[in-house]
Amino acid sequence: MTGHDQCRYVSSTRRRWRLLLQSFASAAAVTIVAGALSFPVCAASVRGEVITLVSPNSAGGMMTRYARMIAPYIAKHSGAADVRIRVMTGGGGIRGSNYVWFAEPDGRTIAFTSIPSLILAELSGSEAAQFSATEFVYLGRAATEPRVLTVGAVSEIRSIEDARSLSRPFVFPSQGTDEDFYSMAVLADAFDIDLKVVSGYNGNADTALAVIKGDGDGHITSWSASLAVIEAGDERPIMSLSAERFAPYPEVPTALELASGEAREAVQAIVNMLDMRRGFFGPPGLDPEATHELRSAIVAALADPDLIAESQLAGLPLLPSDGRAEQAKIDQIVAASGHIVPILRAALDAIR
Repeated sequence: MTGHDQCRYVSSTRRRWRLLLQSFASAAAVTIVAGALSFPVCAASVRGEVITLVSPNSAGGMMTRYARMIAPYIAKHSGAADVRIRVMTGGGGIRGSNYVWFAEPDGRTIAFTSIPSLILAELSGSEAAQFSATEFVYLGRAATEPRVLTVGAVSEIRSIEDARSLSRPFVFPSQGTDEDFYSMAVLADAFDIDLKVVSGYNGNADTALAVIKGDGDGHITSWSASLAVIEAGDERPIMSLSAERFAPYPEVPTALELASGEAREAVQAIVNMLDMRRGFFGPPGLDPEATHELRSAIVAALADPDLIAESQLAGLPLLPSDGRAEQAKIDQIVAASGHIVPILRAALDAIR
C-alpha cells in the first residue's frame, strides 16, 4: 500500500469509527472517544485535488451566492484542481454541517455557512446537530455585517415597545433553528415579548414574503438582504443587532441600546456571535497541511483584486478575517455564553 493509499485508509477508518460511535453516543462523547483513538497523522495537501465546498443553505440565498463567487479563487490560490459547490439545504444549515462533521479530514470537504448557527445549535442542545461547533476547524471569514429586525410596512408595530405591547404573540416566520431563530429567542426574553415561531420557511425570500403579506410580524436578516424591501417601502426596520447603529439608517436603535441589566449581557453575547457570520470551516481533526493550505488560500483569495472587484459588482461585500483569529473567537464566545444556554434550550423546546 502506498503512502497516499495509507492516508486514505486512515481517513476512512476514522470516519467509520465516528459513524459507529455516533450511533451510540452524543457528539461530545464521540469527540472524546474518537480523540483517544491513536490513528497516525497523514499529510493531506489539497494541491491537485477536487475540493467539495458544502453550502448548507438555500441554493439561491446569500450564503450560496458568496460560496459560488469565492470558490474559483480558492482553487486558484490553493492549487486545487477545482472547488465545487454542493448545496445541502435543511434545518437552517444543520444538515450540511452534520455532513461535514463526518467527512474525511483530508481537506477535500469543507463548508461555508453562518458560523453563529453552528455555535447556537450546540449551545441550545439541538438534537438535530450531530456536531460540536468547537471541534470544527475554522478556515477564515469572508464577511460579516449587522443584522436587523424588520416588520411589514403595513404592520401596527413600529418599535420594540409595540412588539412587547401586542395583545397577542409576535409571530416570527423561521427557516429553521439558525442564528436568526435563536437571536429572536434571546431578544424576546430580553424585551419580554410573547413570541410564536412558525417554522418551515425556505430562506430569507420566504420569510420576507410572509412578513410583507402579514402572515408574520417580523423577521431577522442581514441589512444588505433587507435594504431592497426596506427602500421599496415593503418592510420597516425597528432594531439593529450590532454594536453601533447602521450608518444608512441612523434612526434605528441597536438592541444593546435598548437592553438593560442581565438581559443586556445575553444580547451582547448574541451580537458577538453574529460578528463571525459568513465563514469557512472543515471537519474535526483536519490535517495540519491541508489546514495551512486552505487558510492561506482563503486569505489570498479574499485579497485578490479580481474577487474584490467582482464582490463589489455583485453587491456581496467582503470583510475578511483569517482562520486562526476565527478559531480563537469560537473558544472565547462559547466560554462567555453560558448564561444564554437556558434561553436557547427553552426556545428549542417550544417548537418541538
